Amino acid sequence: MKVFRNRTSLTYILKLLAFTILIPSISFAAAFVRVNQVGYPANGSKRAYLMASGVETGATFAVKNSGGTTLLSGPIGANLGSWSNSYPDVYALDFSTVTAAGTYTITVSGPIAASSPTFKIDSAANVYSTPLSNSLFFYQNERDGPNFIASPLRTAAGHVNDQSATVYITPSTNNNGRFSGDLKPVSPATVIDASGGWWDAGDYLKFVQTTSYTLGVLLIGARDFPNQMGAGSSDFTAEGKFGLDWMQHMWDDNNKVLYYQVGIGNGNSQTVSDHDIWRLPQADDTYGGCTSPATRRMPISACSPPSTSSTLQIQRPAAIC
Repeated sequence: MKVFRNRTSLTYILKLLAFTILIPSISFAAAFVRVNQVGYPANGSKRAYLMASGVETGATFAVKNSGGTTLLSGPIGANLGSWSNSYPDVYALDFSTVTAAGTYTITVSGPIAASSPTFKIDSAANVYSTPLSNSLFFYQNERDGPNFIASPLRTAAGHVNDQSATVYITPSTNNNGRFSGDLKPVSPATVIDASGGWWDAGDYLKFVQTTSYTLGVLLIGARDFPNQMGAGSSDFTAEGKFGLDWMQHMWDDNNKVLYYQVGIGNGNSQTVSDHDIWRLPQADDTYGGCTSPATRRMPISACSPPSTSSTLQIQRPAAIC
């Protein structure tokens, strides 16, 4: 058997590497037209944005209906600045004069061509009815506590033990949100009704700061747009009251204490927390076979009372066994 040796020299390899390094990197020009995917009210202002990897000098845009007919064309708007390093040039595309109901696309002709996804123009009622209904459905499914709304996503109440939740001192955590040791109840021992409210950010924690902002926007919408958010299939009135009821639970008027958080995200060897496990919300009340009522309640976090300098917390680990 003959064995052949590769006689490629080190010099050859180094030359090849040097040549490769010296080749300028190849950049690909790209541009996109961003539109409102919900749609545009026929009588409202309408704007899309051209995002480009390079300057679009002399570019034009056209608004076309589903049949390919151009209803509006003209030069792109002024350069509004940078979106990112990859897309340093952003241009406004105004087409408010297009008012006929229908499905449209926007195409850009110029140094870097682009086209938009399809979008619709319709009455405000038709444009916003589905997103509003979906938003209401989302909040209804995010309800915690006994007053839940049955749906294909919700078949049982969750965290009913929050009706008697224990208040704990906020633990010191590291950069990853982890803490050492066990959670320590406040002294004197304090139990509050923290039931209700909406879950936050895809987990089962509940926060006053995010809920208060969301609730404010929701109630302003119901006040300013009563026909869209205060009646019919998108009536947020009951949902607004549900949020207000929980906010009132989180304020102790007698002692002037605001409780700001229910649950704890990251636990440790002694505490199984919200982010540590996958489960349905109703499983938390009896998770892990814990038998003591105190181990089956979400811990509560609180802001400090005016007369103290300590930090309190209502927290709810999934279980402390």
